[in-house]
Amino acid sequence: MVEINTADPEEWDTSNDAPDGDDYDATDDYEDTDDFEDTDDFEDTDDFEEEVEDELNDRRDEYEPEKKEPKFKNVIEFVEGYFVPVIRRRISDNDGGLSWDSRWWAYPEVVARLTALHHAWEEARVSDSASAMSLWWIQHLEPHLRVILDGDTGPMANATSDRSFMGWPAMPAEPVPAGVLAMILDQNEGAGQ
Repeated sequence: MVEINTADPEEWDTSNDAPDGDDYDATDDYEDTDDFEDTDDFEDTDDFEEEVEDELNDRRDEYEPEKKEPKFKNVIEFVEGYFVPVIRRRISDNDGGLSWDSRWWAYPEVVARLTALHHAWEEARVSDSASAMSLWWIQHLEPHLRVILDGDTGPMANATSDRSFMGWPAMPAEPVPAGVLAMILDQNEGAGQ
């Protein structure tokens, strides 16, 4: 049970040895630190900043994942070392089936698509996700492969074993008018932010 003081308020001890705010004069006990000239006791702030920066770099190194080197240094190594040996399809010679030209490097679109596939493959290879490589096959390889090998409209359609076809010409494009160019660039800048 809690005991409550039921004494008359006049009997309460209200003495306080501490001075009131009006009675206290702080200037008597105050030492002016501006008069302190001995700075040898303070650390050099440059050394302190360097120590803090070193500590932050050490901690950053602990948490940054180790960067793994790519298995294939470039798209050529990727195509020769992985793509061509692994991806196998029945290729037709100009009959509307699947087209492939062994001179894949002569087709800018094919090079661009295979480069994108290479980068995505390297990323999937080093991923911690067990499904990353499966996703590479489904989300990256298959859509690109359908276009690359399309014998009707793909970049290597009409490729022949006698190498007489050198790919489709580039699509025509006129220069963008200055007013339209400014509008497009403004829209792209806003989208990137």
